[in-house]
Amino acid sequence: MNSEKASASEKPFGGKPLEHLREAIEAGRRQATSDSDCLLILTHRGPDPDAIGACEGVRFLCDQVFGVPAKVATAGEIHRAENLALVRVLGLEFLNYDHIDHKGYFGAVLVDTQPGFGHTIVPEDIPLLAVFDHHVVPNTEGEGAPAQVIPHKDVRLGIGATATILYEYLRESGKPMDATTATALFCGIRYDTADLSRNASPLDEEAFYATFRLADREKITTINNPPLPRVYYSELHSALSLAKQHGALVICLLGKVSHPEFVAEMADFFLRMKGASWVVVGGASEKEGSYVLSLRTDYAFGNAYPLMERILDSDGSFGGHGHIAGGRIAMDDIGESSVASIERSIRKRALAILGTNEDDLPPEGRPLS
Repeated sequence: MNSEKASASEKPFGGKPLEHLREAIEAGRRQATSDSDCLLILTHRGPDPDAIGACEGVRFLCDQVFGVPAKVATAGEIHRAENLALVRVLGLEFLNYDHIDHKGYFGAVLVDTQPGFGHTIVPEDIPLLAVFDHHVVPNTEGEGAPAQVIPHKDVRLGIGATATILYEYLRESGKPMDATTATALFCGIRYDTADLSRNASPLDEEAFYATFRLADREKITTINNPPLPRVYYSELHSALSLAKQHGALVICLLGKVSHPEFVAEMADFFLRMKGASWVVVGGASEKEGSYVLSLRTDYAFGNAYPLMERILDSDGSFGGHGHIAGGRIAMDDIGESSVASIERSIRKRALAILGTNEDDLPPEGRPLS
């Protein structure tokens, strides 16, 4: 069976994913040109709770089940308060990808993302042995080198969180997970599925309750209610001023933002508005040299992925699943005119989906107040 097409209730690799992963890692270690016995775990830039939790699941699986030392390395900074609290409260150890010695690893595992996503770094000198994800891969047909052959690729589009996939591996191993791993996995599942209200499968539901029973509930409360920096309120004020509602659409193009995770946070925030069925939020990140987009839809409106494809119109890379999609447009110049040009195109395409011409709207649009 092709694991990319596996449904939420089906296990890939002939129903034995745990053994298939073990064999892929052992084969990678035998074929390694270096003397290292350590595995490298990677994810996308600025990891969210699902990526963080899934990385911890892989680390526990390797260390405690396979007996293979594993370390997590991340690229880009973590900014969102809840994500920082997750790392801090659980005492998670992440290496800085830019400072690691690549010769110290015989292979790598990629979590909550895939090669080809614009926010993901895949090392050329470390064999990629496994991928775990639940997103639709970007359409990069005809671009660059042929697709890399990955020994163990578990991509399940019907699952709400990558952390859920790792929970299944740990369940099958029979090895009881510790409270730290369980808490990390639980937070990944709860945030990516909005407490099982979004894109959740029966396996997500099982994983949600199973990890919660083993998790540290006091730490969950601390993670869920972290202190917020002053800049958050400043940018929230700006977002409320810039957001416009056009029927079922709320669009908020923020210009420059202090960190890209704020874009996704605002997309979730505005989807709660009465009358909103889909939301487009964007902002330019100077540190990453890109314009970041987040798109959310409610259950009535349908999938977010095809909407993001139309809004980007081949201008950048994107991915998504269910009612969530994210995209990035690389920018050589983050000046105001360049950002404004991108935002004009995004607004025009979003309104075109509604069958609305921007020229027919009042200059100020329809403010929220």
